[in-house]
Amino acid sequence: MGEGFRYNIQHMGDIFVDSLERTVDSLKSSFRGVSLTYDIHELKKKKGKIHRKIGKRTSEVRKRSPEMELFADNEMVKLFSKLEGVDERIETCIQEREARLYPAADAI
Repeated sequence: MGEGFRYNIQHMGDIFVDSLERTVDSLKSSFRGVSLTYDIHELKKKKGKIHRKIGKRTSEVRKRSPEMELFADNEMVKLFSKLEGVDERIETCIQEREARLYPAADAI
């Protein structure tokens, strides 16, 4: 019953704050989606750099000692470890972005 003009005038601040909170929440969500996409692109670039380093190191090891097993090289092990970390981070970001873009798919 108190939804008349007088009520609205008395509670104008509350109405304004509520609408402002909704706007800020949607902006935060949107910004998070953009930052996730940016992170994914940066991580993919980093993954490409690691792939190039692995290729370069593989050819160095092959030229230096072709009989040496590739995974016995400490630097190669470190590169593969970094690659696994980047792959996991990319997968996490993609899953979070998908959950934000398609929230109804999670409910099914």
